Amino acid sequence: MKIINTAHFLITIVVLLLLGYLIFQQKQTKRIAVVNAQVVLEKYDGFKEAQDLYETETKEMNEIFEKQKKLYESKSNELKIISERLSNNERKVKEGELEILKAKIVQLGKSIEEKAKTKEEDLLQGVYNKVNDFVERYAKANDLDLIEGTTASGNIMYASDAINITNDIINGLNKEYVEGVKE
Repeated sequence: MKIINTAHFLITIVVLLLLGYLIFQQKQTKRIAVVNAQVVLEKYDGFKEAQDLYETETKEMNEIFEKQKKLYESKSNELKIISERLSNNERKVKEGELEILKAKIVQLGKSIEEKAKTKEEDLLQGVYNKVNDFVERYAKANDLDLIEGTTASGNIMYASDAINITNDIINGLNKEYVEGVKE
């Protein structure tokens, strides 16, 4: 009887140690997932709206530029037509006015480029902030230790579908975009 109790005790100890080891290993195992960052941006409604807003604003700026460019071209053509009837002084005045207009148009073009670049950076940064915030909250809510972003340039060469959470991220982002963040 004593041998059976000792064997029973040893088996219980071994089973407990094995369970403890398995629990320890599970705690030590890092949970990893991947997200296709390009697909998230392409399918995230917030990014689409930011893109539309950017295109609308740059279109308006480009229309202003095109109007000024056409005005310059019109005045340039007008000067070519009437230049023979103008005195040297009148022609030089008109040419000077044309050069001033040309310089203003060049400056306007540079200004538009700078504004468009700044607007794009601001809109993208806002989108990136929202995506990163969501991904961080998603990782914490799903007990993930690491979420890697894949890109077309290949910083991750392969990931199984089992750890690919791209669609979960897109669906969650779009839901939050419509409904807002639920605290």
